[in-house]
Amino acid sequence: MPYYRCPACGLTVHSAAVYAAARTCPDCSAALPSDSKLYPAPGARRSVRRVLAAHPDAVGKARRAVVGLPVDQATRDTLSLLVSELVTNAIRHAGLAHHDPIRVHITSQDDRVRVAVHDGGPGFTPRDPAETRLDALGGRGCMIVAALSDAWGVERDPRGCTVWCELRGTPRPPWTSKVMDAYVGELAIQMAAPAP
Repeated sequence: MPYYRCPACGLTVHSAAVYAAARTCPDCSAALPSDSKLYPAPGARRSVRRVLAAHPDAVGKARRAVVGLPVDQATRDTLSLLVSELVTNAIRHAGLAHHDPIRVHITSQDDRVRVAVHDGGPGFTPRDPAETRLDALGGRGCMIVAALSDAWGVERDPRGCTVWCELRGTPRPPWTSKVMDAYVGELAIQMAAPAP
């Protein structure tokens, strides 16, 4: 299955059933020319990068970056939540102005997906989850990230703070099981048919 890479904003979209007839980018509405189709090799590393203004609408834009990854729907849903939490935390806690950049980098290869969100803030030291009050308003973003990811961490340097997380599993295109089921079903019909 091909992917489409938008020439205007760079969004990469999987052309599964919902995108098969797409002729415009779901993020910026630019036209998708036929030469924007990409045919990835199995096991190839896929990378999505976004630079977003530290504005509340950045959360939705960051979530849309997950759409093009060749992973199953459950993994995609988890990644959407993780990206939402990390970008929301950067907007709320990094002390950024609305025009300051937040960089989102998502990589997918074989059995691993890594999400990294970088902002220009001073960073933080993660709290022990046991210290987080469950009845407090807010303050559970990192606890959600820790619970949903296989590994996560915070890196600080003079340029800012990067919070990253990883999911491991067997990511695969969402159409794989449907194709396999159809193939097995067709074989079963052929084997059940009487010989000519």
